[in-house]
Amino acid sequence: MKDIWKKLSVAEKAKLIISVIVGILVVIFATLNWKDQEINFIYKVYKVKLSIAIILSVIAGYFISFLFSYRKINAIENENEKLKDKIARLSENLIEKTEDEN
Repeated sequence: MKDIWKKLSVAEKAKLIISVIVGILVVIFATLNWKDQEINFIYKVYKVKLSIAIILSVIAGYFISFLFSYRKINAIENENEKLKDKIARLSENLIEKTEDEN
């Protein structure tokens, strides 16, 4: 865990800390709103605790944002790998050309 923390930039650390604080505030808010609420799921109406609905909504929001950021990070990593391969090929070609000239 310490290794992961050390690898994070200052902005990423701040984002993580803010996310934890917001999560704690949401849990506090949810526990203060512990009453039944009807939730309409298109064809069916369910009665659930309002705090449970809030927490599930927040979890769904974090999951969706994670999926979008994961796709973005994955695309950047793939592009970096392609560029590294291209640099390696160009370096090899340059070395071969300089050896041929000597």
